[in-house]
This record gives sequence, C-alpha cells and structure tokens, in this order.
Amino acid sequence: MLDPSTRPALSLLPLVHLLDAHNVAWVMTGSTVLALYGADIVPADLDVTPSLDSANLARLAEALRDADAIPAFTAGWRDDFTVETCRAWRPEPPTEEQLEWLYVTRHGMLDVPMRMCGTYDDLLPTATQVAIGGVMTTVCDPRRVLERVMRLTSPKHRARATLYQALGSSLGQAPAATERLLRAPR
Repeated sequence: MLDPSTRPALSLLPLVHLLDAHNVAWVMTGSTVLALYGADIVPADLDVTPSLDSANLARLAEALRDADAIPAFTAGWRDDFTVETCRAWRPEPPTEEQLEWLYVTRHGMLDVPMRMCGTYDDLLPTATQVAIGGVMTTVCDPRRVLERVMRLTSPKHRARATLYQALGSSLGQAPAATERLLRAPR
C-alpha cells in the first residue's frame, strides 16, 4: 500500500494512458494545463475533472484501483481526516463525494476536482484536444485555470502571480509543451 503522506513526482504519461485504458471521460485542468501552454512550472499533480455520470465515475473508480490510489493525507485539513482514514478509503460507492480527493498513486499525484474550474459539462465546450503520448486528451481552456489560480493566496500562488499574468497575455497560442511534460519526473 502506498503511503498517504508522500508526494511522489507526477508521471503524466502513465496516468493519461491509465485513464484512456479505462475509457474515463475527463478534462485536464490545473497547473498541467498551464504548463502545456508554456508556463515555466513543474506540475505536482494531474488535475482530472471527470464527467459526473455514474457509469463514468465507476470507470474512474476502477482506474483509481488500478493505480493503487490512496487519498493524500494533509495534516490539519479536516478534524476527521487521518492517515488511517486514507488507508481505509475505498472507491465505493463511485460517487462524486467518494472520489473527489487528491490521491497518491504509483504514477505520482492525481487530483480529482469535480467542480473547481467548472464541471466536465461546463468545461467541454471551450476545451481543446491535445495529443499526449499518442492519446487524444481533452484540455481545459487555460483561461479557466488562470481565473481560478489568480484568486488563490497561498505562498505558492503568490510566488507565481507574475508568471500567471505573463501567461495570460500569451494565451492565443496553441499548447506546445507536451514533450517537456512527458520527460521523466524529477
């Protein structure tokens, strides 16, 4: 069993292939999108916003099982959230509430924000298709990600504020940074 207190580096390609193998309908959101659009950041996790239909959530639950996923423990996040609750977690029932976690997987960190930048259905009309390691991947409009992260006040996001502003001015360009993201984790 993986340790919920660890934060292994993201290995993007195996996670994309895993989701594809399970036929999960999802939109990439978060810092990985910003990196695809040229931001000089190393994403710590892959943000996956899945379709909320029950059959898709069941496929996502199966993919999580195959990745040996376990919720990531963050001290002080919730009073009822402990290392033991992370270890006892199971993806059943495969519902939005049960699956919305930041996970430690054997392929690095995977975050499943169901509504953080919008729902799957909200994001899909302005998303683009990008080939990542031979898999056509639905990628959120980076403006949606920037809208969200520019409101965040954590030290990480405050340090990236200038980067976010610069990226915002260059968003008319197509994503081109997939090769950098596919390199081995650091």
